[in-house]
Amino acid sequence: MIALIMAGGSGKRFWPLSNDNLPKQYLTLFDKKSMLKLAYERMLPFIKKDDIYIVTTHEQVPLVYDYLPEINSCQIIAEPCAMNTGPCIALSVANFLWNYSRDERVLVVPADHYIPDIEKFGEAIIEADKRAKEDFIIIFGIKPTYPATGFGYIETGNFVKDNVFHVKHFKEKPDKEMAVTFLNKGNYYWNSGMFCFSIFSIIKAFEKHNKEIFDKAVEVSCIKDLKEKREKYKTLPILPFDISVLEKADNVLTILGDFTWSDVGNWSSLSDLMVKDENNNYSKGKSQYINSHNNSVFSKKFTALIGVDDLIIVETANSILVCKKEDAELVKNLFQ
Repeated sequence: MIALIMAGGSGKRFWPLSNDNLPKQYLTLFDKKSMLKLAYERMLPFIKKDDIYIVTTHEQVPLVYDYLPEINSCQIIAEPCAMNTGPCIALSVANFLWNYSRDERVLVVPADHYIPDIEKFGEAIIEADKRAKEDFIIIFGIKPTYPATGFGYIETGNFVKDNVFHVKHFKEKPDKEMAVTFLNKGNYYWNSGMFCFSIFSIIKAFEKHNKEIFDKAVEVSCIKDLKEKREKYKTLPILPFDISVLEKADNVLTILGDFTWSDVGNWSSLSDLMVKDENNNYSKGKSQYINSHNNSVFSKKFTALIGVDDLIIVETANSILVCKKEDAELVKNLFQ
């Protein structure tokens, strides 16, 4: 099995800590290791280190070397420019054709997810590998714990075995009312953005449902000149993998992940993972709270909060962010 770690994101939701020079996947948020390093180490118990690949943008390749020095240059797939997961996965698979047989399975995972239970995650990987050998495309679903509006959802269909179902429909990110409906129905799961498939089955799916993406990706993989490569790559449809292939395919299974998972999508979701005090406050450094509840402070400076609730406060050398937790997703709008 091949592991493909997608590490080309910009991390705009984690400003001011994350920026163009240091996107989210290189931040040290857990265990004193970067998110990329943790994602790489998460693969090692199940996949040979020589079969673990990082796909990132051309500009971020030096960061991969800095934060993952044990990786070889041949294990880095550089996108000529940032696109979306459809072109990203197609280009990666095109590169694999040089060194792997078409029955090899590929596990695709983002670099910036939080999965502390490695053993249970491994059980899901083993099941996914088994199903991918049967010509299925696998997506990992996560049991929702609240009516999230920041995730896409998977509606499960026919039962296959414990924690394995056919996918009936994919649902885009819902509004709050629809998210509550999904939660109450019980057969809707968060789309984790993690996939597994054989090289043969995914080529077949691209050729059937979005031939242009894979054909052009193969062309791009054969071009040496970066400028020419970038110009060609920009002509690919900028589509997520879900929309370009999965939503149209009829051989998709979901494996329900029986493990703790977070996409750590913004400051609020990071706050949810932290150990809090009796008033549900978290502070990275020293702080004092008076009549304040459910706040999270990410600062090395002593911080005092009086009479405020539900705030995110982030301080770096040059910037300070203050926002309500419910508005944490809007941080990305600062870049617009």
